[in-house]
Amino acid sequence: MDPLIIVKPYYQAWQQRAGDMSGVALADGFTFHGPVADFQDAEGYRAMAREAGAAVLGFRVRHQFAAGDLVCSIIDWEMAGMPGTLTSAELLRVRDGEIVSGELIYDAEDLRRAMAPTSAAQPGIGGLLERSHGLVGRILGQITPQGWAAASPCRKWTVRQSANHLTGALLILARVAEGRQVEAAEFDAQHQADTDHLGADPAAAFAAVAARSVAAFAAPGALEADHAFMGTRTPGAVLASISLLESLVHGWDIATGAGLDYPADAEVVLAAWQHAATGVGDHQREAGQFAAVLPVLPTADPLTRLLAHLGRSS
Repeated sequence: MDPLIIVKPYYQAWQQRAGDMSGVALADGFTFHGPVADFQDAEGYRAMAREAGAAVLGFRVRHQFAAGDLVCSIIDWEMAGMPGTLTSAELLRVRDGEIVSGELIYDAEDLRRAMAPTSAAQPGIGGLLERSHGLVGRILGQITPQGWAAASPCRKWTVRQSANHLTGALLILARVAEGRQVEAAEFDAQHQADTDHLGADPAAAFAAVAARSVAAFAAPGALEADHAFMGTRTPGAVLASISLLESLVHGWDIATGAGLDYPADAEVVLAAWQHAATGVGDHQREAGQFAAVLPVLPTADPLTRLLAHLGRSS
Protein backbone atom coordinates (compact mmCIF):
# COMPACT_ATOMS: atom_id res chain seq x y z
CA MET A 1 0.00 0.00 0.00
CA ASP A 2 1.14 3.54 -0.75
CA PRO A 3 2.88 4.92 2.40
CA LEU A 4 1.19 8.29 1.82
CA ILE A 5 -2.22 6.62 2.19
CA ILE A 6 -1.14 4.82 5.37
CA VAL A 7 0.00 8.03 7.10
CA LYS A 8 -3.04 10.07 6.04
CA PRO A 9 -5.17 9.10 9.10
CA TYR A 10 -2.23 10.06 11.32
CA TYR A 11 -2.33 13.65 10.12
CA GLN A 12 -6.13 13.72 10.09
CA ALA A 13 -6.00 12.83 13.79
CA TRP A 14 -3.98 15.98 14.48
CA GLN A 15 -6.06 18.15 12.16
CA GLN A 16 -9.60 16.96 12.82
CA ARG A 17 -9.72 14.77 15.94
CA ALA A 18 -7.66 16.67 18.54
CA GLY A 19 -4.89 14.06 18.54
CA ASP A 20 -7.14 11.00 18.83
CA MET A 21 -4.95 8.27 17.30
CA SER A 22 -7.34 5.39 17.99
CA GLY A 23 -7.99 4.91 14.27
CA VAL A 24 -4.36 5.22 13.19
CA ALA A 25 -2.35 2.14 12.22
CA LEU A 26 0.54 2.44 14.68
CA ALA A 27 2.57 -0.73 15.12
CA ASP A 28 2.63 -2.13 18.67
CA GLY A 29 6.36 -1.51 18.76
CA PHE A 30 6.01 2.01 17.39
CA THR A 31 8.82 4.31 18.50
CA PHE A 32 8.97 8.08 18.32
CA HIS A 33 11.73 10.60 18.88
CA GLY A 34 11.26 14.34 19.26
CA PRO A 35 12.95 17.36 20.83
CA VAL A 36 10.64 17.32 23.87
CA ALA A 37 9.81 13.63 24.42
CA ASP A 38 10.53 10.08 23.21
CA PHE A 39 8.12 7.12 23.15
CA GLN A 40 8.83 3.40 22.97
CA ASP A 41 5.35 2.04 22.24
CA ALA A 42 2.11 3.00 20.52
CA GLU A 43 0.10 3.18 23.74
CA GLY A 44 2.31 5.85 25.26
CA TYR A 45 2.34 7.88 22.09
CA ARG A 46 -1.46 7.73 21.76
CA ALA A 47 -1.84 8.95 25.35
CA MET A 48 0.48 11.88 24.67
CA ALA A 49 -1.33 12.74 21.43
CA ARG A 50 -4.71 12.87 23.18
CA GLU A 51 -3.36 15.33 25.72
CA ALA A 52 -1.27 17.45 23.36
CA GLY A 53 -3.92 17.45 20.64
CA ALA A 54 -6.28 19.40 22.86
CA ALA A 55 -3.82 22.30 22.87
CA VAL A 56 -3.18 22.33 19.11
CA LEU A 57 -4.91 25.35 17.61
CA GLY A 58 -3.84 24.85 14.00
CA PHE A 59 -2.12 22.12 12.01
CA ARG A 60 -1.28 22.28 8.30
CA VAL A 61 0.80 19.88 6.21
CA ARG A 62 2.63 22.23 3.88
CA HIS A 63 4.59 19.65 1.87
CA GLN A 64 4.70 15.86 1.90
CA PHE A 65 6.60 13.25 -0.11
CA ALA A 66 7.59 9.60 0.14
CA ALA A 67 10.85 7.82 -0.57
CA GLY A 68 10.41 4.07 -0.30
CA ASP A 69 8.90 3.32 3.12
CA LEU A 70 9.74 6.78 4.50
CA VAL A 71 7.27 9.70 4.45
CA CYS A 72 8.57 13.21 5.07
CA SER A 73 6.14 16.02 5.94
CA ILE A 74 6.74 19.73 6.49
CA ILE A 75 4.19 20.96 9.01
CA ASP A 76 3.05 24.36 10.29
CA TRP A 77 1.25 24.25 13.63
CA GLU A 78 0.07 26.50 16.43
CA MET A 79 -0.33 25.47 20.04
CA ALA A 80 -2.06 27.11 23.00
CA GLY A 81 0.44 29.03 25.08
CA MET A 82 3.05 29.13 22.32
CA PRO A 83 3.55 32.34 20.34
CA GLY A 84 3.33 32.24 16.56
CA THR A 85 3.58 29.32 14.15
CA LEU A 86 6.05 26.48 14.58
CA THR A 87 7.39 24.80 11.44
CA SER A 88 8.69 21.26 11.76
CA ALA A 89 9.77 18.28 9.68
CA GLU A 90 8.40 14.84 10.52
CA LEU A 91 9.66 11.48 9.29
CA LEU A 92 7.32 8.49 9.49
CA ARG A 93 8.50 5.01 8.51
CA VAL A 94 5.92 2.52 7.24
CA ARG A 95 6.12 -1.26 7.14
CA ASP A 96 3.44 -3.89 6.38
CA GLY A 97 0.66 -1.31 6.38
CA GLU A 98 1.60 0.21 9.76
CA ILE A 99 3.59 3.19 10.97
CA VAL A 100 6.56 1.72 12.83
CA SER A 101 8.50 4.83 13.80
CA GLY A 102 8.44 8.60 13.76
CA GLU A 103 10.81 11.48 14.27
CA LEU A 104 9.88 15.14 14.70
CA ILE A 105 12.51 17.81 14.05
CA TYR A 106 12.17 21.48 15.06
CA ASP A 107 13.55 24.16 17.37
CA ALA A 108 11.72 23.33 20.61
CA GLU A 109 12.79 26.26 22.78
CA ASP A 110 9.46 28.10 22.54
CA LEU A 111 7.56 24.88 23.20
CA ARG A 112 9.69 24.07 26.24
CA ARG A 113 8.90 27.48 27.66
CA ALA A 114 5.20 26.94 26.99
CA MET A 115 5.28 23.54 28.72
CA ALA A 116 7.30 24.73 31.70
CA PRO A 117 5.45 24.94 35.03
CA THR A 118 3.92 28.37 35.51
CA SER A 119 3.34 30.37 38.64
CA ALA A 120 0.14 29.49 40.42
CA ALA A 121 -0.68 33.17 40.38
CA GLN A 122 -1.33 33.08 36.62
CA PRO A 123 -0.75 36.81 36.01
CA GLY A 124 -3.77 38.44 34.45
CA ILE A 125 -6.40 35.85 35.35
CA GLY A 126 -8.40 38.46 37.24
CA GLY A 127 -8.50 40.73 34.23
CA LEU A 128 -9.47 37.85 31.97
CA LEU A 129 -12.32 36.90 34.29
CA GLU A 130 -13.52 40.49 34.34
CA ARG A 131 -13.47 40.71 30.55
CA SER A 132 -15.21 37.38 30.03
CA HIS A 133 -17.88 38.03 32.66
CA GLY A 134 -18.40 41.50 31.23
CA LEU A 135 -19.15 40.09 27.78
CA VAL A 136 -21.63 37.61 29.24
CA GLY A 137 -23.33 40.39 31.18
CA ARG A 138 -23.75 42.49 28.05
CA ILE A 139 -25.24 39.52 26.22
CA LEU A 140 -27.71 38.84 29.03
CA GLY A 141 -28.93 42.42 28.71
CA GLN A 142 -29.81 41.85 25.04
CA ILE A 143 -31.84 38.65 25.35
CA THR A 144 -35.54 38.84 24.47
CA PRO A 145 -38.29 36.83 26.19
CA GLN A 146 -38.25 34.48 23.21
CA GLY A 147 -34.49 34.19 23.50
CA TRP A 148 -34.66 33.17 27.15
CA ALA A 149 -37.03 30.32 26.27
CA ALA A 150 -34.97 29.12 23.29
CA ALA A 151 -32.90 25.94 23.41
CA SER A 152 -29.20 26.36 24.15
CA PRO A 153 -26.42 24.09 22.82
CA CYS A 154 -25.72 22.89 26.37
CA ARG A 155 -27.42 19.62 27.32
CA LYS A 156 -31.18 20.00 26.91
CA TRP A 157 -31.33 23.33 28.70
CA THR A 158 -33.01 26.52 27.65
CA VAL A 159 -30.99 29.71 27.43
CA ARG A 160 -32.27 30.75 30.85
CA GLN A 161 -31.30 27.41 32.38
CA SER A 162 -27.81 27.74 30.91
CA ALA A 163 -27.54 31.25 32.33
CA ASN A 164 -28.77 30.04 35.72
CA HIS A 165 -26.21 27.24 35.65
CA LEU A 166 -23.38 29.61 34.78
CA THR A 167 -24.38 32.09 37.46
CA GLY A 168 -24.70 29.35 40.06
CA ALA A 169 -21.39 27.76 39.10
CA LEU A 170 -19.50 31.05 39.30
CA LEU A 171 -21.08 31.76 42.67
CA ILE A 172 -20.07 28.35 44.04
CA LEU A 173 -16.49 28.72 42.78
CA ALA A 174 -16.27 32.17 44.35
CA ARG A 175 -17.56 30.83 47.66
CA VAL A 176 -15.00 28.04 47.58
CA ALA A 177 -12.22 30.57 46.94
CA GLU A 178 -13.54 32.65 49.84
CA GLY A 179 -13.15 29.63 52.11
CA ARG A 180 -16.88 29.13 52.61
CA GLN A 181 -18.50 25.73 52.94
CA VAL A 182 -20.43 24.43 49.94
CA GLU A 183 -22.76 21.46 50.26
CA ALA A 184 -22.20 18.57 47.87
CA ALA A 185 -25.70 18.86 46.40
CA GLU A 186 -24.97 22.40 45.28
CA PHE A 187 -22.40 21.16 42.78
CA ASP A 188 -25.08 19.33 40.80
CA ALA A 189 -25.28 20.96 37.36
CA GLN A 190 -29.01 20.34 36.94
CA HIS A 191 -29.67 21.81 40.37
CA GLN A 192 -27.82 24.97 39.35
CA ALA A 193 -29.76 25.18 36.08
CA ASP A 194 -33.12 24.75 37.81
CA THR A 195 -32.40 27.32 40.53
CA ASP A 196 -33.46 30.87 39.67
CA HIS A 197 -30.27 32.84 40.21
CA LEU A 198 -31.29 35.57 37.77
CA GLY A 199 -34.61 36.91 39.05
CA ALA A 200 -36.39 39.75 37.28
CA ASP A 201 -33.18 41.49 36.17
CA PRO A 202 -30.80 38.81 34.87
CA ALA A 203 -28.07 41.22 33.78
CA ALA A 204 -27.93 42.88 37.19
CA ALA A 205 -28.04 39.56 39.04
CA PHE A 206 -25.22 38.19 36.93
CA ALA A 207 -23.17 41.37 37.34
CA ALA A 208 -23.28 40.99 41.12
CA VAL A 209 -22.07 37.39 40.94
CA ALA A 210 -19.44 38.31 38.34
CA ALA A 211 -18.06 41.01 40.63
CA ARG A 212 -17.90 38.52 43.49
CA SER A 213 -16.11 36.03 41.24
CA VAL A 214 -13.43 38.54 40.28
CA ALA A 215 -13.03 39.75 43.87
CA ALA A 216 -12.73 36.23 45.28
CA PHE A 217 -9.73 35.39 43.13
CA ALA A 218 -8.19 38.84 43.53
CA ALA A 219 -8.00 38.43 47.31
CA PRO A 220 -4.42 38.11 48.63
CA GLY A 221 -3.27 34.50 48.51
CA ALA A 222 -6.49 33.20 46.95
CA LEU A 223 -4.80 31.89 43.81
CA GLU A 224 -1.88 30.30 45.63
CA ALA A 225 -3.92 28.62 48.38
CA ASP A 226 -5.47 25.15 48.20
CA HIS A 227 -9.24 25.12 48.69
CA ALA A 228 -11.73 22.38 49.58
CA PHE A 229 -13.42 21.53 46.28
CA MET A 230 -15.51 18.46 45.46
CA GLY A 231 -13.81 16.23 48.00
CA THR A 232 -10.24 17.30 47.35
CA ARG A 233 -7.88 20.25 47.77
CA THR A 234 -7.60 22.38 44.64
CA PRO A 235 -5.33 25.38 44.01
CA GLY A 236 -7.12 28.68 43.68
CA ALA A 237 -5.46 29.25 40.31
CA VAL A 238 -7.18 26.11 38.99
CA LEU A 239 -10.53 27.25 40.37
CA ALA A 240 -10.03 30.59 38.63
CA SER A 241 -9.28 28.80 35.36
CA ILE A 242 -12.42 26.68 35.77
CA SER A 243 -14.40 29.88 36.32
CA LEU A 244 -12.94 31.36 33.15
CA LEU A 245 -13.76 28.26 31.10
CA GLU A 246 -17.31 28.23 32.49
CA SER A 247 -17.77 31.90 31.66
CA LEU A 248 -16.41 31.60 28.14
CA VAL A 249 -18.15 28.41 27.08
CA HIS A 250 -21.52 28.93 28.75
CA GLY A 251 -21.45 32.52 27.55
CA TRP A 252 -21.19 31.07 24.05
CA ASP A 253 -24.03 28.63 24.83
CA ILE A 254 -26.24 31.50 25.96
CA ALA A 255 -25.46 33.78 23.03
CA THR A 256 -25.81 31.00 20.47
CA GLY A 257 -29.13 29.82 21.86
CA ALA A 258 -30.47 33.37 21.95
CA GLY A 259 -29.30 34.06 18.39
CA LEU A 260 -26.75 36.70 19.39
CA ASP A 261 -23.17 37.28 18.31
CA TYR A 262 -20.44 36.18 20.70
CA PRO A 263 -17.25 38.20 20.10
CA ALA A 264 -15.01 36.11 22.33
CA ASP A 265 -11.84 37.73 23.64
CA ALA A 266 -8.81 36.07 22.01
CA GLU A 267 -6.76 36.11 25.22
CA VAL A 268 -9.64 34.60 27.17
CA VAL A 269 -9.91 31.82 24.59
CA LEU A 270 -6.18 31.14 24.80
CA ALA A 271 -6.20 30.99 28.61
CA ALA A 272 -9.25 28.72 28.59
CA TRP A 273 -7.50 26.45 26.08
CA GLN A 274 -4.48 26.19 28.36
CA HIS A 275 -6.73 24.91 31.14
CA ALA A 276 -8.91 22.66 28.96
CA ALA A 277 -5.91 21.01 27.33
CA THR A 278 -5.09 19.22 30.58
CA GLY A 279 -8.20 19.81 32.68
CA VAL A 280 -10.74 18.24 30.33
CA GLY A 281 -10.04 14.64 29.39
CA ASP A 282 -11.41 11.13 29.49
CA HIS A 283 -12.23 11.26 33.21
CA GLN A 284 -14.39 14.36 32.83
CA ARG A 285 -16.12 12.93 29.75
CA GLU A 286 -16.85 9.63 31.49
CA ALA A 287 -18.36 11.60 34.38
CA GLY A 288 -20.74 13.27 31.92
CA GLN A 289 -19.27 16.74 32.35
CA PHE A 290 -18.32 17.02 28.68
CA ALA A 291 -19.22 15.23 25.46
CA ALA A 292 -16.81 13.45 23.15
CA VAL A 293 -14.37 15.48 21.07
CA LEU A 294 -15.82 16.54 17.72
CA PRO A 295 -13.80 16.71 14.48
CA VAL A 296 -12.94 20.17 13.18
CA LEU A 297 -11.24 21.50 10.09
CA PRO A 298 -7.55 22.37 10.48
CA THR A 299 -8.38 25.95 9.49
CA ALA A 300 -10.91 26.38 12.32
CA ASP A 301 -10.43 29.33 14.66
CA PRO A 302 -9.27 28.73 18.27
CA LEU A 303 -12.74 29.12 19.80
CA THR A 304 -14.22 26.59 17.38
CA ARG A 305 -11.43 24.14 18.20
CA LEU A 306 -11.92 24.65 21.92
CA LEU A 307 -15.66 24.09 21.61
CA ALA A 308 -15.03 20.91 19.60
CA HIS A 309 -12.68 19.68 22.33
CA LEU A 310 -15.57 20.12 24.75
CA GLY A 311 -18.04 18.34 22.46
CA ARG A 312 -19.75 21.43 21.07
CA SER A 313 -20.22 22.33 17.41
CA SER A 314 -20.13 26.00 16.50
